[in-house]
Amino acid sequence: MNRDYIFRGTAHNDNFRIFGVSSTDTAQKARDLHDLSPVATLLMGRMISAAAMLSWDLKNPAAELTLRVDGSGKLGGAVVICCADGAVRGYVKEPQLWFEDKDANLLPGKALGKGTLSIIRSEPETAPYMGTCELVSGEIAEDLAYFYLQSEQIPTVVNLGILVDQTAKVRASGGFIIQQLPFADAATAAEISANLLATPNVSDLMDMGLSIEEILARFVFKGITWQKNEEHSLTYRCNCSFERFSNALLLLGKAELSTMTKGIKPICHYCNTEYKFGSDEIKSLIEQLTNTDKGKVNNK
Repeated sequence: MNRDYIFRGTAHNDNFRIFGVSSTDTAQKARDLHDLSPVATLLMGRMISAAAMLSWDLKNPAAELTLRVDGSGKLGGAVVICCADGAVRGYVKEPQLWFEDKDANLLPGKALGKGTLSIIRSEPETAPYMGTCELVSGEIAEDLAYFYLQSEQIPTVVNLGILVDQTAKVRASGGFIIQQLPFADAATAAEISANLLATPNVSDLMDMGLSIEEILARFVFKGITWQKNEEHSLTYRCNCSFERFSNALLLLGKAELSTMTKGIKPICHYCNTEYKFGSDEIKSLIEQLTNTDKGKVNNK
């Protein structure tokens, strides 16, 4: 049973915005669907947590937030998309990447190399917003904090934790984001910073049984008032379908489809579901395009 969730809150008289996420089950499902190696699982888990929290500000139910990382290293990068309702999907470019050096399998930033982090917000009937920054470390949390400082000038703390075993099974995954608003008290900001330095690794604390809320209360906001205001579920769910793939194939045109009359079996990048288009289905798509062309001619 999926137990993951996203929440938002505030601290010290609304001087600070807080976002939190528990994503262990969702990260595990991504690992299972894509048969991810440890280093790919670490990258995917952190990106799922980050995209989930970033999606909170989406207003339209049909809106989506895309977190994309592109790197020059062997891992290549990854894409994670989160909808306004907390449905998330994604993929890693090199999902089964393994290194002979065991330590290297725990360093996704090193496996990514130099590259960029991009955030895209897409809403119906409006032009998508896209912001990009260079990767600082490839460990995602530091890159995201840098993104906020560069693009929106918002002092932001990002903490993303994921703990996996040697088989890439996810033992714990989650994190939090804290944003300092312009009118925030400087002394309180310094107190939170000191608390953060004394906070143990988030995934280790989760593995010990602590929730993100308990971690915030016991460590990050120790001695500081804070509250959780809203919460909703997080789950791995793809929106692919036979119809969506049919519409995508129609965009190829009759000439391209005519080379596929023996049938094809496209696979969804996000969930690895295979869709079978036999010769009859391909011929039907070609007929749709032919009828559409005839209609355009007759209407002239």
